Amino acid sequence: MTNHKKYMLHMNKTVSLLVAALLLTPALKAQKTEDRVKNESIAAKYKDDNAVYTNYTEKLVISQDEYDGSLVANTYVTMNKLLISDLAPTTENMDVFDFSDFFQLRHVSCVSYIPDKKGGYKRVDDNSGFSLAGQVGGSFYDDERLVVAYYTALPKGTVTETRYTLENMDVTMLNGFSFGNQLPVAATKFIVEAPEFVHLDFAIKNKDNIAIKQDKEVRDGKTIYTFTANNLRPAKQYNLVPSSAYYVPRIMPYITSYRLPGAKKDSVILRDADALARHHFAYVKDLNIKLDTPLARIAEQITKNDKTDRQKAEHIYNWVQDHIHYIAFEKGLQGLVPRPADTVYKRMYGDCKDMASMCMGMCRHVGLKAYFATIGTRAIPYAIDEIPTQSCFNHMICAVKLGDEWLFLDGTDNTQPIGANRYDMQDKEAFIYIDAAHHNTVKIPVVPADKNTVTDSTFLRIDNKDLKGKVTQHATGYDAWEMTYVKKYVKGKDLDDMVRTRLMRGSDNFTQVKYELNTTNKGNKDAGLNATFTVGEYAHKVGKDYVVNMNLARTYKNLRMNDSERKVGYFFPYKEKVKEVVVLDIPEGYKVTHMPADAHGGMDGVWQYNISYKADKKQVVLTKEYQLQSLSLGADKFAANNKIVDQLNKEYKESVILTAKK
Repeated sequence: MTNHKKYMLHMNKTVSLLVAALLLTPALKAQKTEDRVKNESIAAKYKDDNAVYTNYTEKLVISQDEYDGSLVANTYVTMNKLLISDLAPTTENMDVFDFSDFFQLRHVSCVSYIPDKKGGYKRVDDNSGFSLAGQVGGSFYDDERLVVAYYTALPKGTVTETRYTLENMDVTMLNGFSFGNQLPVAATKFIVEAPEFVHLDFAIKNKDNIAIKQDKEVRDGKTIYTFTANNLRPAKQYNLVPSSAYYVPRIMPYITSYRLPGAKKDSVILRDADALARHHFAYVKDLNIKLDTPLARIAEQITKNDKTDRQKAEHIYNWVQDHIHYIAFEKGLQGLVPRPADTVYKRMYGDCKDMASMCMGMCRHVGLKAYFATIGTRAIPYAIDEIPTQSCFNHMICAVKLGDEWLFLDGTDNTQPIGANRYDMQDKEAFIYIDAAHHNTVKIPVVPADKNTVTDSTFLRIDNKDLKGKVTQHATGYDAWEMTYVKKYVKGKDLDDMVRTRLMRGSDNFTQVKYELNTTNKGNKDAGLNATFTVGEYAHKVGKDYVVNMNLARTYKNLRMNDSERKVGYFFPYKEKVKEVVVLDIPEGYKVTHMPADAHGGMDGVWQYNISYKADKKQVVLTKEYQLQSLSLGADKFAANNKIVDQLNKEYKESVILTAKK
């Protein structure tokens, strides 16, 4: 087909989509009085809200392309919003939605229905506008864009209607639907329509949080799936949870297979993990078959003296980390498909896929068994066997097979040593593409608490009412690598402030005198921090006594869960062990007359604490040990957890009393 013919076919297809979208627009006439009565009833029900969506509908239509017979998909969205309060015309006069290279915007229309004196509505088409708000993601370049449809000069009681159409450019990645909005929704509906010969499956997540009615019917050679829910309150935003995917109800449709009329067998798309692997392997099967000379020479040079395969992998991993700059770039298939290693080398920058490509290509060149692997970080709580789609993944790494061990190389975090995985990949599935017929799923291990440690030693002396002190910290694992990241990328006053926040203890009168942050690129890349400080007006002088609370640092004091209605658990970045030792010099002429009792507590399998005091004639020593043993705390354990935190905070109020000798 000539380029001219292809262009004309594309233009005809686009025009057809626009016409189809316009045909969905209701006839140009005022709504009837009964609609006014219905909306006034809704306004009374939601009188404490500024606005409500009276109707929020998405319709996903899958059909067969009239030109080449392939499957195509389009999503039609309708949002009807009722402005209830006096503030609503200025605070709720916008509808925001997004599109991307995969979900291209084909049509937008905005209509207002303004209450008239006859008890009905007057339709207005020209009091709205549009603006492109910019990209959604935090990548250097992200093809996802926000659109703002805004309405002006509207009185309360108005109903706005925003409609738009998205063309799905790849039917293996269909638009899902979320039952969550910043406003209440009186009625919401998700409809999926497909020819009978198209077989779909649906993953419904967090469905216990709301009542979703499901219907299915076959009509005129089409299968229609309908999901409805009513009277939804605004979606809450929760902290200490990786993403809203853990609690917002969501429906994710995907095509498992289809059989075109006249065909003798099904065409499999995403029936299971095997089908998903075949689909994705097609993107990478031809990459890095052979490296160009410059990159090949580098791979050979940096591994020439290595005795083991692990040494080769480590030198390649370190080289990629040190020489390739991480820059995220999301644009259509470029957000899914890695670039060839030689291309990345010439540019000297790339995203996670590109850095995985570098590691994979160089490793293979020196004889290692290296493969591409996709993975979903903790922001995506889906397993591959329940949703065999791209929805499970947002990251790519390189998997290297060393005997019976899988070693994962992730070039995006250059503060971690070989063998370490990003904290947000713990307990997640790495989906490894071996070849066209084989794949492997390997779960990333959770790092035990004793590998992520902080030892904090504080030495104090009383200076009138002030405390003078010095602190030494030694960190291993994730905490150490965070310190390395801070030292590498944060400079000047920002670095001073971050260190002060980390070390701050005692009270707001904490003054950081000086500090030294030490990191290393060797071994496990441990880190250390030394500092001197003053805490003003901290030692209380009462007659002959000094009253000193030695709990300057109060680890886990804010671990209390205060939202009684919260149904989603709290999540922690990693397990850890913390040991804090506080040594207080006893001033000349004073002795210890009161020392708090030892204490311990915790929740089995989640976290523990131990507090102990010792004293001699010269010093009082407080030792506190903590261990976080889980990556999450379920909502069913909040009440029990709060009792433990409350008891711990009582222990933090205990003080040592030093009395002047007679």
